[in-house]
Amino acid sequence: MNSNVEKHRLVPAGIVFPFILLTSLFFIWAVPNNMTDTMLAAFKRIMSLSDTQTAWIQVVCYLLGYGCFALPGAIFIKKHTYKYGVLLGLGLCIFGGVLFYPAMLANNISSPLSFATYLLAIFVLFAGLSVLETSANSYVYALGDPHTATRRLNFSQSFNPFGALTGVLASQIFVLSQLNTMSAAERAVLNEAELVNVQNAELNAVTIAYLILGLVMLALFLLIFFTKMPQAQDEDKTLNLKATFNRLKRNKNYVWGVVAQFFYVGAQIAVWSYIIRYAMQQLQFDAVISGLGNNASQESIIAALRSVEPIAGGFYNLAESLGIDALLPRTAEQAGATYYVLSLVLFVVGRFVCTFLMKWTRPVNLLSALSVLAVICSLVAIYGQGFIGVYALMGISGCMSLMFPTIYGIGMKGLGEDTKIAGSGMVMAIAGAALLTQMQGILSDQAGSIEFAYWVPTIAFIIIAFYSFTVARSKKIKING
Repeated sequence: MNSNVEKHRLVPAGIVFPFILLTSLFFIWAVPNNMTDTMLAAFKRIMSLSDTQTAWIQVVCYLLGYGCFALPGAIFIKKHTYKYGVLLGLGLCIFGGVLFYPAMLANNISSPLSFATYLLAIFVLFAGLSVLETSANSYVYALGDPHTATRRLNFSQSFNPFGALTGVLASQIFVLSQLNTMSAAERAVLNEAELVNVQNAELNAVTIAYLILGLVMLALFLLIFFTKMPQAQDEDKTLNLKATFNRLKRNKNYVWGVVAQFFYVGAQIAVWSYIIRYAMQQLQFDAVISGLGNNASQESIIAALRSVEPIAGGFYNLAESLGIDALLPRTAEQAGATYYVLSLVLFVVGRFVCTFLMKWTRPVNLLSALSVLAVICSLVAIYGQGFIGVYALMGISGCMSLMFPTIYGIGMKGLGEDTKIAGSGMVMAIAGAALLTQMQGILSDQAGSIEFAYWVPTIAFIIIAFYSFTVARSKKIKING
């Protein structure tokens, strides 16, 4: 019995420390993923951009970064090793973080040049994240007993939502709280020198946050570089892309899984990218601040914003009682980001609740139920007013918690030797975030309503519901939770 227990260990004996290092990557890559979502609201304020213009951040992140580098990352680790794939991903992330500094300096020349340079930095950062995710997911999956592979990957992935929450909190405390409350109209009447000074102070906060992130990733790079990492069981260097792609194309379950993942990730990022803007508009945070006058004190702004809505008010009271005064809202964007934080809390809770429910319910049944509920919440967010719409938008996050790993598990089932390359297809599907977020930004600008723009994720959830009720169900695939 003891030998059987040893055989089916979650983590093989002797590689616990390397496994901890790999698992830490699931936490760390979620930080920039979710911190960058808040940059849409930040750059809209700093540079007076439209929703369509700020959506280019997500295009660069997910279409160019994730969409273009997942497959090269998979080919790289196929030809070399998982360890070198991880190091390549971290190295690109570090370089991307460093590029934030010249992007800040470029604002002294022109704001468009600065924004373009920030986009370049974000592109390099997310190219690294794409390689990192492709390498780490496959590495953890292959690192040990195949009987515990799914559980081992789920364990590592369980740290991802905590990284997401950390990213939003860090952005809220260190970036959004530092934004000047002047509107686009007020900034337009400033002379060039005054405007640059205001922008530089705000961009400095953005840049420092990403430079610190780069330093943390550098520490992980060095730890992994100097640690003897174990050889994974499927770490071979044979590669026949044509044959692999032909087999995958014929696999209806895999193809539809990639399609569903494309729309899921697109919906997730679309929901989260504009949640700050949505809350600001529905709860009229800018009007609340402007109503206090031009010389309102920070204390009066905090007092006014924390009393707008009761759930956020309770969150601020809790933060204050814990001595975390940095979470108290000093700007409209920071107040809006509170609902992003609360949404991520629901996301984390939802993941654990759904994992618990899988003891009695097939994952595909949960996927069906939650996709329908996400559609209902989206419709309420579109047509609801005030805090009702905000609550519905937060509820979508609880619905989304199950979707990525369930779609991934259904789509990747039984692929054998094609699993590594197929995994890159699932990562490339993250490019859906770029398309849907851009569509949402354009719709918001054209309709003059961020609420109406939430038809984009609504349609995506309808497609996911179709997938869960048809392809996924007809295959009768059972997934280990």
